[in-house]
Amino acid sequence: MGTDKQPYSRKTSKNQTSDKIRVLYETSANLFNIKCLTVLSAMAILTEVLNELGLFKVDRVVMLPSMLLGFFSFFLPVAVYLIGQKWRGIKVVERGWFRKLILASVFAGVVFISVALSFHAVLFLCVPILFSSQYGNRKREFVVILIASLILVPIGVYGSFFFGMADKNLLKGIMTEYEALVFANRLALATPQRMWELFFHYTLPRLFAVAAIGVLAFGITRRNSKMSEKQAELSEEIRQEMIERQDMQNHVIELLANVIETRDVSTGEHIIHTKQYVGMIASAMKNDEKYREIMTDEMIDRLKNAAPLHDVGKIVIPDTILLKPAKLTPEEFDKMKTHTLAGGKLINEFFSEIKDIDFLKTAEEIAVSHHEKWDGSGYPNGLKGEEIPLSARIMAIADVFDALVSVRVYKASIKPEDALNIMYSESGSHFDPDLIRIVRTISNDMISVANSLGN
Repeated sequence: MGTDKQPYSRKTSKNQTSDKIRVLYETSANLFNIKCLTVLSAMAILTEVLNELGLFKVDRVVMLPSMLLGFFSFFLPVAVYLIGQKWRGIKVVERGWFRKLILASVFAGVVFISVALSFHAVLFLCVPILFSSQYGNRKREFVVILIASLILVPIGVYGSFFFGMADKNLLKGIMTEYEALVFANRLALATPQRMWELFFHYTLPRLFAVAAIGVLAFGITRRNSKMSEKQAELSEEIRQEMIERQDMQNHVIELLANVIETRDVSTGEHIIHTKQYVGMIASAMKNDEKYREIMTDEMIDRLKNAAPLHDVGKIVIPDTILLKPAKLTPEEFDKMKTHTLAGGKLINEFFSEIKDIDFLKTAEEIAVSHHEKWDGSGYPNGLKGEEIPLSARIMAIADVFDALVSVRVYKASIKPEDALNIMYSESGSHFDPDLIRIVRTISNDMISVANSLGN
């Protein structure tokens, strides 16, 4: 009895984990930015409406196209998300091009709206930088957007100087005579000294502000990203250690089963067969309304892994009894019964260092109580009904079924169909009626497995 485990590479697993983290991190950032873009889209429309109502005093010729262009820029990624992800089921938030679409759209939208809000609103250029900083693992894209935003800062400041307020800018296409006169006066004032003063007093502080906000946001996001990656890597290492411990635990179980098999070949085969039947019954229980919440995938695995230990107590039974080719005497049978309690004791001794308390409990229940009967006539403790642990009730069915369909030195095998009929007749006396009801639903599968095992 062996396992076909693939060699585990921590380096490969670590790389795979890092890739998963990057995808999850980027997906999360995309979803967050989509929500922010939705808010910005709504704000663009609200600003235009308030301007139309007279709350703001920006020229409609400037405000309307700027806000509409800003709205469509902001809303484009939102529309792609709604149509692709929500309607057509395409996971666009996991695509690299969707990240680029978000960043390009928010940058364009901010530029359009900055025009309407006057070139003085250069600090609004921090918005695309903050969006980009959400992708802590995309340093190159962040640098590109930061540089582009910094370039627009002096353009905004000097544009404001030459063209005046928001309703006195070039979007109107044609300057009025008064605006042309203002522009000419500004040109006359644009001496080198005035331009340097404008740079040091207006441009440079805004450049520092935009750069500081961007770098700070990127640094915080990148630090959080690295911390998340480290936590995920540690979680993966812990998970792999648990898998290795589980593999070691299963290996020990197989070694114990091999010890039994060297003494009694039929018992060794019985261990393999019953594990299969336990898995089949437990899986069927998962689909039953009564056991759906109890029979989780974890519980099924635990039952299957513990099943091979149900007869481990037979190690203490003398060969004269264990291998006797005839029916046991009452005294010998009483001695054979002790394998249940002995099995529970051995499990606690052998696996005392294992931290999986649930596994130990299940394995002990199965070893000690798999010969208990529903009507209380079983051994070793004469438990009745649901006093018998569920794991042991399942094991009892698998144990008896395999014993009936298998050849033993003291008996011949019987057909699986006949074995099931015998067990059906003992529903409510030997076996849990609800479990027998479930066995009926998988009877064909159990018969097929029994025939394939060549008992």
